[in-house]
Order: sequence, then structure tokens, then C-alpha cells
Amino acid sequence: MSTGLRLVIIEEDLQQAEVLAREFMNAGLLSEWLRVNTAKTFAQAMQNRPDLVIANYFLPAFDALKALTWLEENHLDIPLIVISGSLDSEIAVACMKAGAADVINTAHLFRLVSAAKETLEKREMERRNRRIEKALRFTKFAVDHAAVAIYWLNHEGRFVLANQAALEMLDYSMSELSECSISDIDPHMVREQWLAFLKKMRTQHDATIETRLYAQSGKIIPVELTLNYYQLDNLEYVLCFARDISDRHRSEDENSRLAIAVEQAAESIMITDIESKILYVNPAFEKVSGYSKEEISGQTPRFLHSGKHDKAFYHELSTTIMSGKSWHGHFTNRRKDNTLFEEEATITPIKDKKGQIINFVAVKRDVTHESDLEKQFYHAQKMDAIGRLAGGVAHDFNNLLTIINGYCELMMKSIKPSDPLNGHVQQIIKAVKRASTHTKQLLAFSRRQPMEQKVLDLNASLMDMVSVLKRLVTENIELVTRFKENIGNIKADPAEVEQIIVNLVVNARDAMPKGGKLVIETSAVAIDEKYCRNHIDARPGKYVLLTLQDTGSGMSEEVRSRIFEPFYTTKEHGTGLGLSTVFGIVRQSNGHVECYSEEGKGTLFKIFLPQVSEAVEEADVRAAYDDLPRGEETILLVEDEEDVRVLTSRMLQIQGYKVIEAALAGEAIIACERHKEGIDLLLTDVVMPQMGGAELAERLRKAIPRLKVLYMSGYANDVLMAQGHADGDSAAFIAKPFTLEGITRKVREVLDE
Repeated sequence: MSTGLRLVIIEEDLQQAEVLAREFMNAGLLSEWLRVNTAKTFAQAMQNRPDLVIANYFLPAFDALKALTWLEENHLDIPLIVISGSLDSEIAVACMKAGAADVINTAHLFRLVSAAKETLEKREMERRNRRIEKALRFTKFAVDHAAVAIYWLNHEGRFVLANQAALEMLDYSMSELSECSISDIDPHMVREQWLAFLKKMRTQHDATIETRLYAQSGKIIPVELTLNYYQLDNLEYVLCFARDISDRHRSEDENSRLAIAVEQAAESIMITDIESKILYVNPAFEKVSGYSKEEISGQTPRFLHSGKHDKAFYHELSTTIMSGKSWHGHFTNRRKDNTLFEEEATITPIKDKKGQIINFVAVKRDVTHESDLEKQFYHAQKMDAIGRLAGGVAHDFNNLLTIINGYCELMMKSIKPSDPLNGHVQQIIKAVKRASTHTKQLLAFSRRQPMEQKVLDLNASLMDMVSVLKRLVTENIELVTRFKENIGNIKADPAEVEQIIVNLVVNARDAMPKGGKLVIETSAVAIDEKYCRNHIDARPGKYVLLTLQDTGSGMSEEVRSRIFEPFYTTKEHGTGLGLSTVFGIVRQSNGHVECYSEEGKGTLFKIFLPQVSEAVEEADVRAAYDDLPRGEETILLVEDEEDVRVLTSRMLQIQGYKVIEAALAGEAIIACERHKEGIDLLLTDVVMPQMGGAELAERLRKAIPRLKVLYMSGYANDVLMAQGHADGDSAAFIAKPFTLEGITRKVREVLDE
């Protein structure tokens, strides 16, 4: 902005005008000047609103009086100074009356300059005052209408001034607030603290703090204060700008709760950018995957890939989320330690306000445990279904073998050793025995094999077998035994325990054709609830643990999952019944079996057999009879299979017994009524149409209380059915297929009880 005058000089003499202008220039008062000498040029000059007009009091064309008249008519308040070389009093009076600012003689130019200075100072003062007034009006308007609360505090901490926003925030009127001090709205700011704060502000001048203000209504308001220190007329003031940050606190609290929830969530959470680079993972992800967030920050999730999913799987996932949709699915991923784990995942795009995808968030739940249990459940169901089928086939096959074997034995008693048929019959009997072995294995798998359980010391049984086991393995296999002492006893069929061990040792040997190491160990263990939650067929309790570990070729997961299925084998000449027999025997003994294997790293079998507190039974060795026992008693034989019934009847008749045959329970009841006093023994199948053997026995004992009962069946479960109805703790039972010796000795045993 220019600091000099804009001057108009009314003068005909240009030289005189220039001299006059030069005086103003030398005084530093002139910004610009213009000479005029007619009314027209004067009017044009007035359009630019000069600061001062200097006029010759008398000019022929346009003098000072005419200029004053023009200014008055046009309502222009511009000062005009009249000058003249010889001042005439009448003209001077006329000019003054017309409104001239001053009338002077040109000889006293200093008065003219002084008057110009006064004019300039006056003009600047007026302009400054107008600006100040305008600024004050604007400031007052802005302060009064500001959304932020503004108030002034004096050096005593008392309120001097506050805007409308501050009054509304604190719920005070200005008159009420002027009676308050800072401690009334901020109880923590007592007088001592205020004085210390004011002292600090004298050097710091400004500060920003967060605190809580207490409104007159009792409401507590979290605020951010911006404080400025001022001195006016030697008095100290603090100007405060208070911004309500309640929303920010709520947002921060909400974000804090969200952050805590994400950090403590049981599910794995991963956030990536649009290029799938990892920005954040929570602690659950670190725990599940084994990777720390520092290790994987900035990477893509490809390091988790297990190779179980093809390119089409990941392409479908990418296409879904890039289209803005959420993806739900199942992952098989790989941990840092190279183990696999299962996850159910939801991956969702995060969009900005414009709808553009800026991030992806994946929420994943580790379902490895559930998946394992599900697989175990389906496997258990499958094994149970196979067991039912195998058991049913074995049962029917046993009946056929009983008939074949029985008639062969009868033929052997009827033909001479020199008869050519003698050799043929012997071959049939051998084939029956081999077939009987397979049916026993199927029954063992289906847990229907009749068992003669005894209390055993597993360590002692293994020690007796060591020499046999050494002969089973080849010379290039190192057999190591580690039997811990005081492991307790088990209750099992001794022959079947030996069968378990032999089957596993033979399998280990076959897995190490080039040699290796086989370790057999025993120990006492306890299975807890946690282990049972991960193994659905296990039960809590104390167990004797038998482990066999080899360094052989191992198995793939696919093979390992099927090893206990009957007839499944990877051997060229295998039957596929060895491990299924092991499985059935262990389960029938209320035990639990686990197999761990990896290709190229060998195989480990763990067999858990329940520990019992009973002592080992002493073996009852009985001398074999030279001749089969005979008798004269009457036996009621009930069997729905005609061939088995006829064969059994002939076996008993040969030994001297009188046999009454019945195909069904109804026929047996009628026969009992006819021979009520003469029947000594009921020999019955357990499972029959219309009425089972146990129920039949109960009916007949009502008529013949002294009647003795012997059950026969190919199912071990049938024994349990019979025990549920029989008197006493156990029922007499003989398993099919039986031999002539077996049936005659068992019948004699029951009759002689």
C-alpha cells in the first residue's frame, strides 16, 4: 500500500505546479500528482478520489471557489487548500466559507507541507481505524459463532471472557462463569497447580493438553485444550481453545476393544493389502502356524501352502474375493515345523467409502482336531460295518466247516487206515483246519472270537517268546527288548497275545528286507481325558503299553489309514488278515491300538491293554484222557441248522448218550413235556428263529429245575447274551466249529458239575 498523497494541483502555470509538487516530494509526502486547469480536467481527476487538492485562489478558467463548489455539489469530502502569492482577505474569507481546509500564502510553503502531513496522518489513522473496526467485528463474530469453545483466564485462573460455545459446553451463563475459577470446572487444577502452570506458560507460551471439565449440570466432558499465553497492559491472560473429544474417546475405546478382541480371539486373523502382502496377524495365527508376525510381515500367504490344493482351487478363491465377494472354504495348510493342519476360513474384501477394495481380512479356525476325530469316527464306523459283515460270513462258514469236519471224523471211525479213502479224508480235515484259521481271524477282527481270558504278566509272556521272535527275524535285523519292571498285569487270551506279537514282528521284518532295528518295549501308562478327546476309541484309565518300533520303509498316510481292514494288504502273497486280527483282539480285550508311520522313517505300533489288579493265575495242567469220555444221560439238542444238528447228534450218540433232536424252541418245549423227568442236559444254539437259546433255557428250567445247559455258537457276543439270562456268573459254552473230542469233553464236564 502506498504511504504518500495522491495530489491534484489546480494551476495554469505548469512550472509553478511542478515547483509545488517538488516540495511535497522532498518531504516524502507525495505518491502521485496531477495538474488541472479546467472544470473538465478537474472532474476527470476527481474520479480517482485524490487525497488532497491544492488550488490557486483565482484563475480565469477554473479557480479555487469553482473547485469547492464542484466538490460540494458532488458530495466529495476531499480537503482543498487555497494558495496565492498575494493573499486577499475577501477571497480568503470566501474560500474558507466555501469549505477550504486552509488558505495560505505561497511564501509559507512549510505550512502547506505541514497541512499535507496532517492530512496524510489523518487519512492513515482513519484507514487503520476502519481496518481495526472491521477486524474486531469479524473477530467478535467468529469468536461468538465458533464451534470450538473459547475462553480467557486471568492470572488468578478466573474466567474473564467466553464465547457461546464455551458457555454451552460448561452449562453456564457469562455472568455465572465470571464468578468461577478454573478449579470449579477442573477440580484437579487447584490454585497451586494453576500458579505452577502459569509460570511454565510464561516461557513456553503455548501448550496442548487433555483433561476433563465438569459442567454445571454435573456432566464430565473430556476435552483437548490448546492454551496460549498473552500479556495486555501488563496483565497476564491465558487464551483457551477447548475441543470436546468425547466422540474420539468413544472411537478410541471402541477401537481398543476391537483390537483387544482381535488380539485375544481364538480364531486366526490375517489382514493383507490388495496385493495379498501380509500387514497383520494376531497371536492365534502365530500359535497355530508357528510363525511370528515379524517373520511373515510383507510376505504373501503362499508359505502356508501344503500342496494339497491345485491351481484351480486358488484361482477360484482369488476370483471370488477380487470380485468383492466373501470366500468360505477349507484349507489344508503347512506349519513352520512342516506338519499339516486343517482350517475353516472366511476371506472378506475390505472396501473404502468409494467401494474400492483396499484390504482383505481372513478369519480362520483350526479344525485339525475336529477333522481328525471325524476321520476316526468314519473309520470306526467303517471298521464296525466290515466287522459285522466279516463276523456274519465267519459264523455261517463255521457251520459249514463243522459239518465237513464232523462227517470226516465219523468217516475216520468207520474206515480202516489201509483204506484208500483214508488219505482223502485226512486232506479234507487239514483243509478244514486251515479254513477254520481264517474264520477265527475274521471273528477276531469282528470281536466275536470266543476268548479264554486269563490274568497275564506281559513281560513274562514276552520273555518266553524272545527266542521264537529271534528266529522269526533275519540276521541283519537287530532285535532290542526293553521291559520295564512292575508294569502290572493284563487280562487277555494268552494265545491271542502271542498272535498279536508274532503278526507285528513278521510285518516289521518284511518292512526291513535290507536289515534294520526292531525295538519291543513295555511300560505302564495312564490315559487321561485329554488323550481320549483326540482318540475316540480310547477310554481313560491305567494301561500296560506294548510298543514295537522298526526302522523299515514305513507307510504313506493312505496305506496307514487302511492297515486294519481285513483283506487289505500291500504284500504280494499276503492275506490281509494279520493286522485286522491284531485290531480285533486288542479291541475285544478292551484295549486301544495306534499306528504311527511315515514313508522312509519306519513304523511304530502302540498297543494299550487295560491294567488289572488281579494276580496271575497258576496254570491248571490236566492230563489228557486216553479215551474220550462217555455217558448214558439224555440230551435235548436244539439247533436250527439241520446239518449241524444231525452231526452233533451222531457225535453224542457214538459216545453213548441218548439224544432228542429239536430244530426250534417250540419243538424243544413239546419234547420236554413228553420227557420231563428224563432230560439231563439242554445243548442249544444261542441265536435261533422265534426264541433264543437263553430264553428257552429259562422256560425249560421252570419245568425241570435241575436241568443243566450248554450253549454253542460261533459268536463270542452270543456268550454274553446267554450270560445275561443264565444263573450264576457265567454260562457253559462251546464255540463252533468243535471237534468230537471237544464236544464230548465239554458235555461230560457240564454233566459232572
